[in-house]
Amino acid sequence: MTEGFSQEFPVGPAPAQPQPQPPVPVPRRPLTARPVVVGLIGVLVGAFLVGVPWLVLSLLGGPSGQAPTAPANLGGLRRAEEAIAKVDAVRGKASIDRITKTDQETAARVSAAYDGAGAVVQEYQDERLSRTLQLIAVRAPSPELFAPYEDVQALREAKPGTELVRIGAVQCLLHNTRGGPGNDPDPALSFVTNCQRTGPGLTVTVRTNGIEGNHDPQELAGIVEQAWREVG
Repeated sequence: MTEGFSQEFPVGPAPAQPQPQPPVPVPRRPLTARPVVVGLIGVLVGAFLVGVPWLVLSLLGGPSGQAPTAPANLGGLRRAEEAIAKVDAVRGKASIDRITKTDQETAARVSAAYDGAGAVVQEYQDERLSRTLQLIAVRAPSPELFAPYEDVQALREAKPGTELVRIGAVQCLLHNTRGGPGNDPDPALSFVTNCQRTGPGLTVTVRTNGIEGNHDPQELAGIVEQAWREVG
């Protein structure tokens, strides 16, 4: 019976063993999502944005190295050499040579003070040689002018001894000759010492030499604006 039962109902095959499943791959973050890589890209982009313009300017040469050209006339005044020569070229030769050398040497010092930026210095005089202005133009920006603080109330003065006057884009320093306690400065004795206009690639300064003809800041500011337009 046992044999018959074994033959009639054979034992089936052994159940199949479960196959191991391959591991599910973990998605890898792209390189651009990694903080270190992002930082490195930022550094490279920044270096590119800064370095390329610098390289182009270095190769092509920016305008800052070229000296400006002073206008032939400024505020109705001629270049000092020409004004003196018109009065007396022979007797004025020593003064002409001195002014030329002084302007050139001063321009070199201005250029050195502005890291080699091109600069020009030119003295101007009127036909009577009584009024003198000095133009300084440099292809670089400059700090704004300032007047030292003065406690006018404690000094019992109407205005400070040095006053900063703004006229449009031009700044002027006005020297106020004191008129006494509670009095306004004497306009006949007060005068502008210098005016300036500055921008990203140019600074124009006009300095005076004494009181003669230099009382009005508006006029001096207009002369600076003329120089700003005409310097080459």
